Amino acid sequence: MTPALHGKVALVTGASRGIGRGIALGLGEQGATVYLTGRTGSGRSGHMPFLAGSLEDTARDLTALGGTAVPLVCDHTDDAQTRGVIERIRHDHGQLDVLVNNVWGGYEGLHIWDERGQAWNAPFWEQPTAVWDDMFGAGVRAHYVTSQLAAPLLIKARGLLVGISFFAAQRHRNTEGIPYFLAKNATDQMALAMANHLRPHGVTSVSLYPGLVRTEGVLLAPEGSFDLSNSESPHFIGRAVAALASDPEVFRRTGQVLVAAELGQEYGFTDIDGKQPTSLRADWAE
Repeated sequence: MTPALHGKVALVTGASRGIGRGIALGLGEQGATVYLTGRTGSGRSGHMPFLAGSLEDTARDLTALGGTAVPLVCDHTDDAQTRGVIERIRHDHGQLDVLVNNVWGGYEGLHIWDERGQAWNAPFWEQPTAVWDDMFGAGVRAHYVTSQLAAPLLIKARGLLVGISFFAAQRHRNTEGIPYFLAKNATDQMALAMANHLRPHGVTSVSLYPGLVRTEGVLLAPEGSFDLSNSESPHFIGRAVAALASDPEVFRRTGQVLVAAELGQEYGFTDIDGKQPTSLRADWAE
């Protein structure tokens, strides 16, 4: 049987590790050609050397699953580098079927536990401005610029645009920093606004929420830091994106905020361990 995404072209930003890596694998599993971007081409990251994962690793595992990987080193805070990636896709294929804006610099302070991580739960006046810069520069702005440059290619394919967000966008809690809340909320609002612009061209734009994901950083946290009983592998989020990209009626969802676990229930896919994670929507509604 031909894989569901055979012949489709995707771009996943921030695919060296974590959720981006999982999304790339989920698309590759269904036969897509996946362009992978990130700052770590091979070896260990110069920014976070204790976290495993590189574009080379993702490309190898994606190819083993039956997809085609095109790894491209790119720092998405540099617009010229982002433009180079889009031009490469334009040259190679002339269109883009799926764009997943996943790149996110907001957790870097937590991983290396510098002043940004130490002030993660502090009142906003005690947080360094770098927390905002990380989340909006290597997050929201990077998503906007990549989408802006890729839009003509998505329009040619009547493609799918996915922004990775989180439940914190919906409800601010006292323990969540204001930049985090606003950055995730901006990602959701950007999906809606872009849906309005892209609707006449048949392009679907959505925001997607993972649950608690077993990324390399989460798994390095001290024992007891997270209750992993209802957690998700990064690959599970990839299966959610692949299910959307394979759905011939996905356009009906444009402008919506979606939850990976709820899509699993609807489309019938499971995590790589066969489990069906439960949506965290109720937890965040409290």
